[in-house]
Amino acid sequence: MEPIRKQILLLRFSAMGDVALLAPVVQAFTQRYPDVPITLVTRPKFAIFFSGFPNVHIVEADFNERHKGFGGLVRLFGELRQLAPVGMVVDAHQNLRSGVLKGLFRLIGVPSVTIDKGRDEKKALTRKENKVRRQLPHSVDRYAQTFDRAGFALQPARPFQFPPTPSADSELASFFDRCALLSKPRPWLGIAPFAQHTQKMWPFDRFAPLLATLFAGPPLTVFLFGGGAAEIVQLETLRQKFPQVILVAGQLSMAAELALIRQLDGMLCMDSGNMHLAALSGVPVLSIWGATHPDAGFGPWGQGDEAVLQIPADVLTCRPCSVFGNKPCWRGDLACLNDISVDALAERVKKILSLA
Repeated sequence: MEPIRKQILLLRFSAMGDVALLAPVVQAFTQRYPDVPITLVTRPKFAIFFSGFPNVHIVEADFNERHKGFGGLVRLFGELRQLAPVGMVVDAHQNLRSGVLKGLFRLIGVPSVTIDKGRDEKKALTRKENKVRRQLPHSVDRYAQTFDRAGFALQPARPFQFPPTPSADSELASFFDRCALLSKPRPWLGIAPFAQHTQKMWPFDRFAPLLATLFAGPPLTVFLFGGGAAEIVQLETLRQKFPQVILVAGQLSMAAELALIRQLDGMLCMDSGNMHLAALSGVPVLSIWGATHPDAGFGPWGQGDEAVLQIPADVLTCRPCSVFGNKPCWRGDLACLNDISVDALAERVKKILSLA
């Protein structure tokens, strides 16, 4: 298929990590095809991942109000038609909303390509019996393959960096002033203890003994990441026990958080959006995996086994039991997370920070 020189309409609405993983593909596209504009439809809070790329226009979808329901999607379709002519719809989401939009554009003669999420392969990987264990394509590669089928061959570059935002730098400098953090004489460690589902989170009550172990060693600065009121309350309990930690959750814009993440020496996290943001920023990651598994294609992009801490699948043969971590534990004990000790995690953290 010859590349189409009209506008590309790119659809990816959520979740945060999945949208962020599209960024290196969009960057590669803008570098190889600078004369082909992209309109990306996503949620407003994710626009920052793409705001610095040339020839990329962001349309912020409001699925809670203006673009809610079928009528809202028809309205969104009408708004998109008012932009430059669309030559191709690239559906990087493959859900009901993207399907409706594709169908509406098909009615006016606009072709589309859709991401292959490998649902059958993932089902075989996570089923209870007769699992088919193998490394599946990473989400970044699946996005790139989708563009390739649209006629736009590209190769996302490593290392990748989100484009800097000048306003974020000044916001972050003010935050450092408030925290009396004026220099960096010691390693900076980010800790993001949360994920969307319990089956992906190391027990929160173990973070206090973990911090006690880490602070008993060489000096380091710890930043706590999270989002939402409930998570901030939990993180505040850690700050009360360890006043030297710095609470990031709820303090910075997404752009400023990205600017801070770029300066970290390591990020301890779950299988989560913060894992993807850190890995994409070139920060050494130590990610904890429970019900899910990097083989499903969602591991820290560009990093190897050193970025993953998990109970091996040949020890816990039930792993992985879910692609997204949204299914109850078959055993009922979450051994995949509970069997990861504080000491084992502390040693791995020290290793990525070169403190061991």
